[in-house]
Amino acid sequence: MTGNPPPDEVLGIEDLHITVHDGAATAIRGVSLSVRTGEIVGLVGESGSGKTLTCRAALGVLPPGCVISQGTISFSREDVTDLPRRGWERLHGTGMGAVFQDPASYLNPNLTVGGQLAEVLRVKQQLPRGQAHRRAVELFTAVGLHDPERVFHQIPAELSGGMLQRVMIAIAISCDPRLLIADEATTALDVTIQAEIIELLLDLRDQRGLAVLFVSHDLAVIRELCDRVVVFYAGEVVETGPVDQIIERPSHPYTQALLRVASVGDYGRRELQVIPGQPPRVGAEIAGCRFAERCPAAIAACQTGPVDLIRLAPGHQARCVRATDPELAAITAAAAAARTPQTPQAGQAGLDAEMAAR
Repeated sequence: MTGNPPPDEVLGIEDLHITVHDGAATAIRGVSLSVRTGEIVGLVGESGSGKTLTCRAALGVLPPGCVISQGTISFSREDVTDLPRRGWERLHGTGMGAVFQDPASYLNPNLTVGGQLAEVLRVKQQLPRGQAHRRAVELFTAVGLHDPERVFHQIPAELSGGMLQRVMIAIAISCDPRLLIADEATTALDVTIQAEIIELLLDLRDQRGLAVLFVSHDLAVIRELCDRVVVFYAGEVVETGPVDQIIERPSHPYTQALLRVASVGDYGRRELQVIPGQPPRVGAEIAGCRFAERCPAAIAACQTGPVDLIRLAPGHQARCVRATDPELAAITAAAAAARTPQTPQAGQAGLDAEMAAR
């Protein structure tokens, strides 16, 4: 991402580096991404790949010991990288909202959920008590909560996980932010409720022109919800592009491996598959590709120097020296097939085969 940002850019991250342990190690290396008005961008990758840390940087809430050592973060084309705490406090709610994986941990268990939403409206928008109550009920209706007046007077323990997540989304959008950051917002929900939350986010995007940065390890959810995808590995962006292009024609071996593990798109296997090996430790200094040790297609050039993102098509980039090699997908597929254990036949066919063998 270089040059002047587009006029509809809501969030822009450019060459972001984040150090941890008081500068002893670099956890995020050169991450660049953007989210435009009405766009949903998905971040995907293994746990510890840097997705959440990048989101926390975008929210101005990095954990203690983590600092931005290089790069910029802009909101509505204004640099907020060094925004003081009071500036971030003004921006939260009115400019950007956030929803996380476990909504119950972000709500006071002793107060009604309606009272907590009304308090946000009174503090952020200076609404009087009665008006804040009415607005809270309207927001609960907007996020699909049935009998919103009753929900207003309930405490978190009286609501299901899906209802609590809707409450959190109502709080996050209550002050009409331009950006919503959803970090694993559907992970703890069953598939039916997950589908409802996805539909809700799509409706909010369409109705409000909301820009959404959505973090998930579930590529099926990413495919259903997102317009573009950013694939993280060991603190770097290894591939980025339109969701259909990434799912149907992945160009980085790590993305290809993720798709096989998830059985998404053309990788319809049902056998258990894993990506062999482990990601490098946080802050490990590696001369070449950070995925090379786990990659079946690695060659000498992968380990001899830095690997840059290569432009493959408009909006599609991959950090791989073999990204344009037509044999790459076949090599990684063959390696995965060789690792996959042969499973016994299922159902009646399996029973028939067993009886015949006897």
